[in-house]
Amino acid sequence: MRVTALVFVIIMLLTPVSYAINVPDGKPAPGFTLTSVSGKTVSLLDYKGKVTVFLYWRTDHDRSVLALKDCKEIVDTFRGKDVSIVSVIADGDSQDVVKKILSDNGIDFPVLVDRDRQVYSSYGIRVYPSTVIIDKQGVVSHSIPSHPLSYKKLIKAYIKNTLGEIDETELNEALTYHVEKKDEAMLESERLYNLALKFVKSGLHDEAVNSVNKSLEAGPDMEKSWVLLGFLYLEIKKTDKAIEAFNRALELDPHSNDAKTGLGGALVLKGDADSAIKILDQAAAANPYPQMTYYELGKAYELKGDKDKSIEMFKKAIDKIIKKQILPSSISKCE
Repeated sequence: MRVTALVFVIIMLLTPVSYAINVPDGKPAPGFTLTSVSGKTVSLLDYKGKVTVFLYWRTDHDRSVLALKDCKEIVDTFRGKDVSIVSVIADGDSQDVVKKILSDNGIDFPVLVDRDRQVYSSYGIRVYPSTVIIDKQGVVSHSIPSHPLSYKKLIKAYIKNTLGEIDETELNEALTYHVEKKDEAMLESERLYNLALKFVKSGLHDEAVNSVNKSLEAGPDMEKSWVLLGFLYLEIKKTDKAIEAFNRALELDPHSNDAKTGLGGALVLKGDADSAIKILDQAAAANPYPQMTYYELGKAYELKGDKDKSIEMFKKAIDKIIKKQILPSSISKCE
């Protein structure tokens, strides 16, 4: 029986994860040792004993730069309280651009370069920017996806809670005191996205497409909604619409392995095996959960008539599934 993208969507529904990252609150933050743009070697262990604000961002992303500046502003208010910041960028970002951003905004905390995107994979970064609060024992305390209008309020409350200055009741009061209108739109977009996933699980594809389109009306920058829409279009063989959706997702996040996997699958359906293999190879190389990517690569090589390579890719996909490594990257799980 043919394994479809929606099978992976349903599997992903069964595993609750943080929207910002794949590491749940209460679990140890994955360690790393990286080199900063200034050439200094920095390890997460260097921050043991401090509450650490970990920010994964992109130089060409406005919300990322806003988060960078807001992190500095907020953490400056906690001086003397063992609160530090460390930020990370992928190695594809221009270090000259980074240095200019730091200089223009008076940023003095380390910006580390994630060679081969190992930190991206180990944390399961799912949106830019992603902000993670790590406690003094090195455990993930809270995480914030993107840069909502309430970002500064969120990060300040999360730091206070992690320091033990406010309890859970006070934290909830701080977080619910005021909801910005733009945040309301994002919440509505998220609600409609989750509703689309329920329709997927029930096999109601038309309703799912309608719901995810409404999600995008509320939040046009919701990259995961574009990815889900692309896979839904693939399922009903609307290939051109799928390509359009995946390309839109890649505009929002050029590193999205899920969007690249979907785009590769769409190109297979269009009969463009060479282009499909090129983009799927990129996705497989950087994807911590590449089972779906290998499956699409198998179809692409099959289209080219390369039987041995096709079988090799299908075997890799099966191997990942059997070893339970299917647990998801945003769209294999569409979450």
